[in-house]
Amino acid sequence: MQMSLEVPHDVQRMRRTIRFLSRPYLRLTRVLGGVLAVLGVVLIVLDPSLAFAYAAVVGGVAVVFAIEPIMVAMGMRSQAAAIQHGYHLTLNDEWMHIAYPLVESRCRWAGLDHVVETPEVWYVMFGKVQAMVVPKDVMTPQQRAEFEAFVAARR
Repeated sequence: MQMSLEVPHDVQRMRRTIRFLSRPYLRLTRVLGGVLAVLGVVLIVLDPSLAFAYAAVVGGVAVVFAIEPIMVAMGMRSQAAAIQHGYHLTLNDEWMHIAYPLVESRCRWAGLDHVVETPEVWYVMFGKVQAMVVPKDVMTPQQRAEFEAFVAARR
């Protein structure tokens, strides 16, 4: 396999990537927020005069629904300016190479943990929260088929 792709900067793709990578942590946080809200409701039923119970319900509901947008916004703000440009993606049988105008990253496929496919991209995972993004929209149908076959052979 030998591919060379120009990938334009896409803010929405970056948001989806941050959301994807933070999903395992969000799941636990949302469960804990739901537990806090339910405990608050139970306390309100037992003693409606407890101010803490109302705070627990409001706080729990806020954690369940507001934590994801907050985490994505924080993740977007923490991105280095050097990667807020388009990049050149080179894929071959041994390496995955990403070159931004100011930064380069190169990983061997041997270090690959797994690949997660979504309708828009492939997330090439090199750890639990380290991913390189291979967008589908910049590939030809032949390149997509070739990359899919390459990934399938690595499983």
